[in-house]
Amino acid sequence: MNGPAHRSFLVVDVENSSALDNVELVRTDSMLYRLLEESIPNPEAVAAKEDRGDGVMVILDLPALDVLDHVVTGLLEKVRQYNTTVDPLDWLRIRIAVHEGYVDRDKHGWRSDALTATFRLNGTQVVKDALKHAARSQGVVIISDAVYQGVVRHGYRPTVTPAGYDGVVIGTSQGDIQAWVRVPGYPIPSLPGRQAVSTREEHRDRASNAGLPGSVTANNLIVGKVNARTIVGRDIVGGAP
Repeated sequence: MNGPAHRSFLVVDVENSSALDNVELVRTDSMLYRLLEESIPNPEAVAAKEDRGDGVMVILDLPALDVLDHVVTGLLEKVRQYNTTVDPLDWLRIRIAVHEGYVDRDKHGWRSDALTATFRLNGTQVVKDALKHAARSQGVVIISDAVYQGVVRHGYRPTVTPAGYDGVVIGTSQGDIQAWVRVPGYPIPSLPGRQAVSTREEHRDRASNAGLPGSVTANNLIVGKVNARTIVGRDIVGGAP
């Protein structure tokens, strides 16, 4: 790749992976890779794939709409199918973060603000809490505001709509990050500091009325739609190419 290119980013982590021993971690990682590979319709669209110990980072030469429609939907379905074959205590449950933006690569690895932001979205406490409070779900999905505003809110496809997403603003040392969370199988994610939204109309109103008062703060999380701010980061992400 010569110079920066616009790509979609997918970061997938396994819930409570720190509780696994080495043998379990290897087995879980192998299963996650297999299910993910089966969920990507065109292997040639994978610009990069790197192991993260308890998860995986994928840089895709696919529009974010296709990543959500095919890869994310397919992965969650394959995880669901796998979980029907194991004891509930052994369920594989995952956190999925999706973002898009420019990325570049040098001899030290892949780097960009947008890629760094994807890792931050995946690792935020609100995502972990949303999955923790959704015992029946296979996973939780968090997307950037850029993906939500540019793709999801328009409802281009029946499998990619605003239904089920709730807006959150995550505080970081670089400023607030606007994001959107969905827990498949639940009408709205269980987020700290706010009661669940009872109707889709209320959800639409909240998403369209940015900056209204009434936000609350919990665990470094501002819950409620506010003016979106650019996701930024300065870390170098990834290993040697």
